[in-house]
Amino acid sequence: MLSLKSCAAGSETLLAIWREFEEGKLAHAYLFTGESGVGKRTFARTLAKALLCNGEGHKPCNACRSCQRFEAGTHGNVYFPAPQSQKTTISIVEMRNLIAELGRSALEGGRRVIVFNQAEKLSQPVQNSLLKTLEEAGEGVYFLLVTDNERAILPTIRSRCRTVRVPLWSDERVARELMNRGQSAANAKELASIAEGSMGKAVQMIHDDSWREERALVRDAFLNVKSVQDIPACSQLLKNKKEQAETLFSILEREMRRLIMKKKTDAAYTGDFFPEHWKKADVKSLMRIQDSILRCKRYKASNIGWTANAEGLMQSIAEEATKWQL
Repeated sequence: MLSLKSCAAGSETLLAIWREFEEGKLAHAYLFTGESGVGKRTFARTLAKALLCNGEGHKPCNACRSCQRFEAGTHGNVYFPAPQSQKTTISIVEMRNLIAELGRSALEGGRRVIVFNQAEKLSQPVQNSLLKTLEEAGEGVYFLLVTDNERAILPTIRSRCRTVRVPLWSDERVARELMNRGQSAANAKELASIAEGSMGKAVQMIHDDSWREERALVRDAFLNVKSVQDIPACSQLLKNKKEQAETLFSILEREMRRLIMKKKTDAAYTGDFFPEHWKKADVKSLMRIQDSILRCKRYKASNIGWTANAEGLMQSIAEEATKWQL
């Protein structure tokens, strides 16, 4: 288990919060935002634990009674509001009960910390009910809101919090952390290049190898298209893959973006994802294909037929690929 400083290591954004903690200058409410898997929830949880820690040295010490109770889920001064039913978010009644609880004396004295994970799921009425409490939070009461979608948080809530936008990790940092977790250098580098700055995503891919099959499917079904004659056979590979549409388009978009950046900087493409004939593609051609990919993602959201959508993208690729081979 990490100290707050160790948890923030590698991120200047989070190290700034650690310094505020060390100097006793924390705000009473924080909104941690950023992409999924960048460490927002882990940092917020560690900050909550550090605020309640009674040990010496770097906090949390992970050894004092407060830290032990925190880990056991029995600490009376930390709250992780969650719905009490099968609903996906807490109700306004549950929020009002929490607010009433905060109005009473702390069970164990000292600070109290409220951590809202997935704060974007809080309904507008629930967020509105929290406004006054955020504005008039008592001494030693801290609110930590965590979200992947900052725009889902009401402006009135955001204005009462200090917003901390946690950045994506660099590929080098992801790979280094993966090697620390026992991955080979080659596997760590490959996973990092696919994770797009999300350490959480990289860890998930360690335990779920389906991403290899998805990447292979994208390569075989889309990137092997050289002419319109290839479309029927390639389209057949996507039969019954409608549920994977978003993932497949995202993989293709990410790799296309990476290839475009390589071409723009005149850097040699060293990966093996794109077949040989793609090396002849120019930037303008690749950007037209990227536009087609983005258009397909929009069509997917508007329920355009999966097969027609995929074949439309193959048509665009075939038109460009034909030019490269002239």
